[in-house]
Amino acid sequence: MTNKIDILAIDDDKFVQKMIARALDSESTLVRTADSGEQGLELAKNKVPDIILLDVEMPGINGYVTCERLRGTVETCQVPIIFLSGRSSLRERMQGYEVGGDDYLVKPFENENLKARVEVLFNYNAERQSLQHQYQIAQKTAVDAITGTSELGQAIQFLEKSIAFQSTDELIGSLLSSLEQFGLDCCAMTESKENVSWFAVKGAISPIEKELIEMSDKEKRFLDFGQRTIVNFPLVRLLARNMPLDNHEKYGRLKDLLPIYLSAVNVKLSSIETQSALNRQSEDMLNSFKSIRRYLYHMGTTIVSSREEGKVITSELLQELQSDLLTMGLEQDQEDYLLDRIDTVVNDVMLKLDAGCEIRSVLSFILSSLKSLIDKQENILDEFNKSIVQNTDVIQADDNIELF
Repeated sequence: MTNKIDILAIDDDKFVQKMIARALDSESTLVRTADSGEQGLELAKNKVPDIILLDVEMPGINGYVTCERLRGTVETCQVPIIFLSGRSSLRERMQGYEVGGDDYLVKPFENENLKARVEVLFNYNAERQSLQHQYQIAQKTAVDAITGTSELGQAIQFLEKSIAFQSTDELIGSLLSSLEQFGLDCCAMTESKENVSWFAVKGAISPIEKELIEMSDKEKRFLDFGQRTIVNFPLVRLLARNMPLDNHEKYGRLKDLLPIYLSAVNVKLSSIETQSALNRQSEDMLNSFKSIRRYLYHMGTTIVSSREEGKVITSELLQELQSDLLTMGLEQDQEDYLLDRIDTVVNDVMLKLDAGCEIRSVLSFILSSLKSLIDKQENILDEFNKSIVQNTDVIQADDNIELF
């Protein structure tokens, strides 16, 4: 061993002290002695021993009281204690155990027996410390696992909520609030075809922060500098201002969680942009359909009106011609020829005008089809918007459910 086993023998009997020193003092063992409980407490406080041999019957405070005080002190509460006593009754042993003793040796004792007891107790203490260390590691691992599971549960909860967000403001606001629960102070930038937007939970974003985010390499997922980290995705970039450098486990967990959050945000931003484009396209289509329907209706009405006016004009013309022919003094055969020609032309004109009915029928069919298409398109938009609202209500109702 590189360090000697430090044994403190507390006994008012000088002879017993010499016996203990003779039995235990060696190259690997150092024996210190104290004549009373008070002196033993002082020596143990100044330098904590590996093992304490404690006499029961001493002047001043006895061994039991001394043991209680040793167990009540932080420095010596875990030091193994062997009681030395001339009494061997069960009651004495139980009392020693009750005040915190680890072993009980009756005087007089054999040197080999004392050495064996000390060795067993030293090994027992070493094993106990090892188990305590393993327990602390296991406990820390369990706490880290529970913490990580809880953080993952919050991330999953955010993913579920993000489905119902209908605007970029809602989405990024929820993202920054969720990350704030981990103690992160963040700001974010979103990019779309139309504009660039900036978001922060606390205060404003400084010009240099904007420049750092805009100039960071999009191809690199992470950019770390000091306690700050930039996370890049195509449609969103995040700057975490206070990454926990003093807590490596939490730092690692957050570096794993941030891409999960931003990946969901990136997908949702694309969805919001696509949804907005589809809504605009649908509205444009509806407006176009309504305009076409209005123009076709006007055109059909004009055709019908013109047809009726044409009939009236033709009829009036025919009557005027018949009146004029009577005053022209034409021969009968000439008059009949002209009237036949006029009747033929009038009939041809009327046939052409009657073709307007077919046009009107076709236009009526087109108008009916457009009206049906407009109604369906409006129903689709209404159902889509209702489904989004219903999903939002369901997710908001589930906000108080603990996932982990």
